[in-house]
Amino acid sequence: MDSYCFLNGRIVPLTEAKVRVDDIGLLRGYGIYDGLAVFKGKVFHFADHWNRLLSGAHILNLNVPVTEEKAEKIIGELALKNGFMERANVRIILTGGSTLGGIEYNFEDPTFYILVEKWDPLPQELYENGAKLLTYHHMRELPEYKTTNYIRAVNLQNWRKEEKAVEILYTHDGEVLECSTSNIFIVKNLPAQAGKTLITPAENMLKGITRKIILELASNKYKIEERRVEEGELKMADEVFITSSFKDIVPIVKIDDFEVADGKVGEVTKDLMLSFGQYIAYFS
Repeated sequence: MDSYCFLNGRIVPLTEAKVRVDDIGLLRGYGIYDGLAVFKGKVFHFADHWNRLLSGAHILNLNVPVTEEKAEKIIGELALKNGFMERANVRIILTGGSTLGGIEYNFEDPTFYILVEKWDPLPQELYENGAKLLTYHHMRELPEYKTTNYIRAVNLQNWRKEEKAVEILYTHDGEVLECSTSNIFIVKNLPAQAGKTLITPAENMLKGITRKIILELASNKYKIEERRVEEGELKMADEVFITSSFKDIVPIVKIDDFEVADGKVGEVTKDLMLSFGQYIAYFS
């Protein structure tokens, strides 16, 4: 069965999709990206993802050549055409198009394409028993936006796999920021009057859509703190988990060479995993 994508106004077989070699996204790495999920043909929180894409396009002065309604319709068509009836990953890429003089581009002629791919979940063991993170001192350029610059993330993948970690956690000057493709939360079981508190970084990182949903689901159950998170707080956390559109919620029981609390998946994490699973089921 052929795979299909959307490229510059047309749905075409993936094997026939071509981007010019002088595209500024390739030549200079100048572009934005977004990743989202489709459940049974329905795009999950598309407006949130689209607004994030538009904000990135504005910062990079890129022209988005299709409307929100058109893009959502295309994604549904691609999921159906590619045979992904239950769940799929979607990648949207926008660049400035062909370069002018090797460094500029024509605002009116961007490159825009959408890929819809099979969703391959992480091993179930990681959701049941927890996973490992590796810390790395790095802050992305334009961290509040989802650009196509994944140089550091790609470069670290062999190290991540060698260490059997699920993600790379970026820290910078003692501050916890984000993972290479996920957001991070820590849980602290504070004195009785405060109860269980969910803490997540607030700045110098991308605010993911799954992160947003988790904050909403947790708001009636737990105290929420969006703030600067010090690196030292990781060793004091009672629970840690990460969130992303492609991974959902993944419990973290080890960071570098130390265990998180007792090295077991925590009760708050389990509760939010259940709530998020119900949320998805209701959506789809």
